[in-house]
Amino acid sequence: MLKVANVYLFCLAHSAFVTSMFVAAAEPQCSCSDYSIVERITLIEHEAKKLKQATEQDIAALKQINNQFETKFRTMSKTAGDTYARWGRTTCPGNGTSRLYTGYMAGSRYDHKGTGSNYLCLTNEPLWDHFEESVESSGKITGTVYRFYNHRSNGAADFLGDNMFNQKVPCAVCHTKRSVSVMIPGRNRCYDGWTMEYRGYLVSGDKGDARSSEYICLDRRPEKLPDGRTTVTDNRLYFVEGICGKTLTCPPYVSGLEITCVVCSI
Repeated sequence: MLKVANVYLFCLAHSAFVTSMFVAAAEPQCSCSDYSIVERITLIEHEAKKLKQATEQDIAALKQINNQFETKFRTMSKTAGDTYARWGRTTCPGNGTSRLYTGYMAGSRYDHKGTGSNYLCLTNEPLWDHFEESVESSGKITGTVYRFYNHRSNGAADFLGDNMFNQKVPCAVCHTKRSVSVMIPGRNRCYDGWTMEYRGYLVSGDKGDARSSEYICLDRRPEKLPDGRTTVTDNRLYFVEGICGKTLTCPPYVSGLEITCVVCSI
């Protein structure tokens, strides 16, 4: 009987030991390394929160910079580009070009040896500062007329579409959003990649005038000023022809042919 009891007690002890082992296996135990992982996760979450806040601040700053850039760009787009005078017209081409102002083509009188030699587009809305009518200034400027004397039978209508003999010349100053404009003498078409602003004929003063003038591109379909024809020719325009046989290369140029021109932008 004692032997049987000992065996029974051994079995109970063994059963309790096994049960305690299962309980120990079922309940997770925390170690120092486990606490380190939790701390790292908390730190990562904290850093992620800070990064999110910084990202949101960066996005807000970028939006502000973008808004400032767009405002500046809109302002620049209104003023960037180039300007040119359209001689003979009061309008500008409908190709993204706008008119700054319109006025009267003017220059020095043909028999004056001094004063300016370039043509100006005088605004038709002048403003005055201090002036003295009783004191004469030596610099002079006059209006300009279409002369074309050798074509006076029809006033160069074959070239210009209307009789322009002794009619006063208007002008317009145009603003293009394209960055560069250039007048090309000798062509009535632009080179590839350029936009045509207008085309016409190369004109200047008379070769016998006392003063030199510049060469300009007169629109091939010019307008007239509304106050009519004049017999006074202070400043006159004529077609330009090449002189072959000396210094001008001919061909490609030919004596006696009226030279064309074109104003282009890019």
